Amino acid sequence: MPKVKNGNLHRHTSPSFVSGFKAAQTSGAIIIDFITAMPDEPEAIFDSVALTRDVAENLANALSKFLESNDDQEK
Repeated sequence: MPKVKNGNLHRHTSPSFVSGFKAAQTSGAIIIDFITAMPDEPEAIFDSVALTRDVAENLANALSKFLESNDDQEK
């Protein structure tokens, strides 16, 4: 993954809240489909990402830290 210089990352779309996800994996990558399901509407995949094992591991670590910090705040 290329290094980011001076924090110059730009978001091209707004963050979205998802109501679920599904995942499929191969030996070298995982594909995550993000699902939205509004009341009285069918489920729809509105975006997907493919992650290598390294990126998936980084995501898992970031999510774990988020959940652990949330646990600390609730006590």
